[in-house]
Amino acid sequence: MNREAMILKDRRAELKLTQQELAVEAGMHIRQYQRYEYGESDISGAPVKHVLRLCLALELDPYELVFEDGQDIAGK
Repeated sequence: MNREAMILKDRRAELKLTQQELAVEAGMHIRQYQRYEYGESDISGAPVKHVLRLCLALELDPYELVFEDGQDIAGK
């Protein structure tokens, strides 16, 4: 499982949300969410609206999810 998938799974568990509840809150199909959580789809290549909706629902900073150590590729 990749780093992004672990973040999604761990944060969802912290908030005590089911996959279905999170998918509904993020406005996506459960299967699409499962692809991200299981690492089948790379979240960094996901549509921006998916990333932002997931981050909003999970109360995450998008940089924390997409970039390792919260840094972008320029190291900022």
